[in-house]
Amino acid sequence: MNLSDEARQYLEDAERTRGYTLEMHRIMAAADFEWLKKYNEFIEATYTGQRTLDRKTKELLQIVVETALRADAEQIQEHVRLALREGATPREILEAMEAVLAPMGALAFRRGLQAWAAEVGVDAG
Repeated sequence: MNLSDEARQYLEDAERTRGYTLEMHRIMAAADFEWLKKYNEFIEATYTGQRTLDRKTKELLQIVVETALRADAEQIQEHVRLALREGATPREILEAMEAVLAPMGALAFRRGLQAWAAEVGVDAG
């Protein structure tokens, strides 16, 4: 399926406002653009839109949840990058992951730690 001009523009706008797009977004833009627009409204209401929590806090939450769920390292890295852009320090991000180590488990922490190290430039040699 090819993307319509409207869908292509929509993805570009989402990249600017959200800070990233995923393969899922591109597939849905081609396969079911109407659903993608409704999904994006939900994401804006719960994640990217300004409410009480600032974007830095939301990115820290994304990092620890995605780490706990063992998301792909590249996806976690995107949120590390966004957290840094929003003013989080590398240490704050690491401490957020450390704070939930017990409930999320060591294997999940390891993946998040690898993503964090890759994004902030820590080389274990």
